[in-house]
Amino acid sequence: MSFFRESKTARRYVLGYDLGEEVSQISFLASDSDLPETLSTLAGAEAYNIPTVLCKRKDVNQWFYGKEAISKIESGEGVRVDNLIENARCGKRVDVDGTGYDPVSLLTLFVKRTLSLLSMEMSMDMVDAIAFTTRTMDSRMIEVLSEVTGALSLPVKNAFYQSYEDSLYHYMLYQPDELLSHAVIACDYSFGEMTVYDMKLNHRTKPIVVTIDKSTYDQMALSEGKLSENTDDRAKQVTRLDSRFLEFSEGLMEGRIVSSVFLLGDGFREQWMSKSLEYLCRTRRVFQGNNLFSKGASIAAREKVGPSDRAGRYVLLDAGKLKSNLGIMVKKQGQEVYHALLDAGENWFDVTTSMDMILDDENWLDIVITPLTAGDKHTHRIELEGLPERPPRATRVRMKVSMSAADKVNIHIEDMGFGELFESSGMFFDEEISV
Repeated sequence: MSFFRESKTARRYVLGYDLGEEVSQISFLASDSDLPETLSTLAGAEAYNIPTVLCKRKDVNQWFYGKEAISKIESGEGVRVDNLIENARCGKRVDVDGTGYDPVSLLTLFVKRTLSLLSMEMSMDMVDAIAFTTRTMDSRMIEVLSEVTGALSLPVKNAFYQSYEDSLYHYMLYQPDELLSHAVIACDYSFGEMTVYDMKLNHRTKPIVVTIDKSTYDQMALSEGKLSENTDDRAKQVTRLDSRFLEFSEGLMEGRIVSSVFLLGDGFREQWMSKSLEYLCRTRRVFQGNNLFSKGASIAAREKVGPSDRAGRYVLLDAGKLKSNLGIMVKKQGQEVYHALLDAGENWFDVTTSMDMILDDENWLDIVITPLTAGDKHTHRIELEGLPERPPRATRVRMKVSMSAADKVNIHIEDMGFGELFESSGMFFDEEISV
């Protein structure tokens, strides 16, 4: 297995950082380990959750984070600062104790403080890559996280950003084959709206195409966000939750084979599942935990800097992924050969490439599009009308490829002229291709 930067004298690490609106987690994967570990805030315990909260001591420029912040807030010593992710996304200044603060700076402070917890395990200069994962990963979230990592000035060369779907996929890459023989279901529930990830695998394709559908289910949400302290009310809540989760599970599983089910979040920690759990455990492997996404992110970081053979067997085509291969036919040693531009399975926000080409006597470029899910292979022609007339093979063009969405490829082509013989005309062509 190819691996990230090797050292004969010291262990190397990659990190997975689950940045959640309510709680966050950090997992790490060492160069001499096969599976990741999750950082615990309490030695000897599985205390993985770090509340995504800051607290500023009243009238003093002193800040606390996580559980200590909660403690200071409850004792009345400080001002609560939460909704760190949403505030950063909106970009609106946050008023704290009479002073306005940049929301991205507040998020940066939280990330910096939480990363300092790793000092008992490693130094940050031992880290080769870090992958941040959030429930919603889009272009705005990429901008925010890029600002955060830039402001931190971490001694880490590789920073990646990905959705929970991507982290689930990478977590499953390191699971036994029998858990991936059919569909995989992950339910994330903390007594609010339950988020469901439905992972399907098409074993008839090579590589195996994986898709993940995300949906929400609000019939199990509790108004107080937790089970009641009152014994009678709690008993009623437990019966209702068990009944509704059973009904939901039966509807989701009906008429299909599911290999494994993952029950994530603090909502599944309470002992309310009876009939629903009995149903789920029939012919299926069921797992419970709350650190899957941070572990999956750390595995993704490893795979990005040193892909394994196992990763090559699968390709994830979720909502944020390019679902087609794109390439162009070029001449090499007199033979027409296919040159890949973009590969299916790439995050659209990660895509960027460029290449220079010399044209024969044609004024067009043909982009070959090969869908991996639905549709036939086809060619998209880009006309280069108005290029100066020059002899064959005396025009060099530069093509830059990027994406503005998972189904939108942007092509930018510039006339570069041909050395000292022909100056560039300054002409360029922009085209958006739907894929």
